[in-house]
Amino acid sequence: MLSLPAGLTAHIPALGRLPRRKARVLAVVLALLVAALAAWCLTATPPPIKVAKKGGYTDVKLYHDMAAQVAKGQNYYPAAAALHRAHHYPLKPFMTMRQPTEVVFAARFGWQAVQYFCMAALFIGTFLWVLATEGKLHLIERLALLGALGSGGSQVMQPNILALQEYPAGQCICIALALWIGWPRKWWLPMIPIALGLFIRELVLPFALLALAFAVFEKQWRAVAGWVSVLAVWGAFMAWHASQVNAQALPGDIASKGWHGLQGFSGFLKAVIFTSTLQPLPLGVALLTASLPLLGWLSLRGREGRFCILLVFGYALMIALFSRADTFYWGAIMLPWYFIGYVLLPRAAWRLWTYWNTPDEAVVEGV
Repeated sequence: MLSLPAGLTAHIPALGRLPRRKARVLAVVLALLVAALAAWCLTATPPPIKVAKKGGYTDVKLYHDMAAQVAKGQNYYPAAAALHRAHHYPLKPFMTMRQPTEVVFAARFGWQAVQYFCMAALFIGTFLWVLATEGKLHLIERLALLGALGSGGSQVMQPNILALQEYPAGQCICIALALWIGWPRKWWLPMIPIALGLFIRELVLPFALLALAFAVFEKQWRAVAGWVSVLAVWGAFMAWHASQVNAQALPGDIASKGWHGLQGFSGFLKAVIFTSTLQPLPLGVALLTASLPLLGWLSLRGREGRFCILLVFGYALMIALFSRADTFYWGAIMLPWYFIGYVLLPRAAWRLWTYWNTPDEAVVEGV
């Protein structure tokens, strides 16, 4: 049987002391919220995602064509700009053209090498998560990590879609999060996969900013200096990238529609669904299934727990607010690590039960 969920490390300080009656009220409120979430997921009809028509030109095709041109000896930026114009992709602002890292790598070593990289990252991330949670999760939970991460990262078996940079970047986050949890004193370790992820896709930035915020709050000045250095190097690279893209821009080039989709909670859930193994499920069931990991992550406490919760809900908020109907692939930035929330669901249920079953003389820590 699971013990009272204490997160991945020590308890957080109590926010209040709840007698049995108030603890049961809290348990009822939480149960009703879960029921409301389930009812909404099973009955909601959110707007559909926007994909290219069958046989139409897709982002995956764009990146493959870029790599093919670079493999022929063309410079990345003129080749990418020409393909953007030919297929009516925006070139303004500069972020609309992807960083060259993955495309140039694929041009040099082939797309199968990208697949091998993602497969290796998935293996390393899974191995590190199992090691990092020794003594923090039960054995059965650690074994369940294998299935959760395997399911969340199963897209590595589809080499074509790995041209979407969110997939390899998400693998980098998965490794970094395991290092953050398992080896907190070696503060520099997560910087390695995060630096690599930043050069693949800028959507890795929230992890680096959150880690920097934690370092500042905890007054770990060496960690602060490390994260600032990572961000400075990446910032210099992005400034160079911007100059290269702007050098190719023409007055008549298309400008982006912007990143203010405001799709809300359903937009986040759809992003997870349509980038993962949940896609074949009926929409209502898929929405409910995609939302469950959030409940699992909420069971965590302690320093690592707070970091994980802020990271998960921060990415969910980012996708809900800024992704558009045609940028659903942002959901892949949360794979495979988001699926770890499924493993934590029994802890969430046990915590809810402890609120309900608190003896009269006992107290419960506030949530």
